[in-house]
Amino acid sequence: MPNNNDDLLAEMRDVKRLLILQLLESGTPQGRIASILGVSAATMSRMLPKGLTKSIRTGD
Repeated sequence: MPNNNDDLLAEMRDVKRLLILQLLESGTPQGRIASILGVSAATMSRMLPKGLTKSIRTGD
């Protein structure tokens, strides 16, 4: 059975992803979001499925 802390961490990761998606949808550049989070652009890219940021910006 998963530890309660594991559940909490997973939930926090999900919330972070949702906030990132909201920032991307509002037009915030991916590099700026990475800077705000204190991570590299490469780490930021790995946090999201491939092609997601492009589809958000183009409205596909």
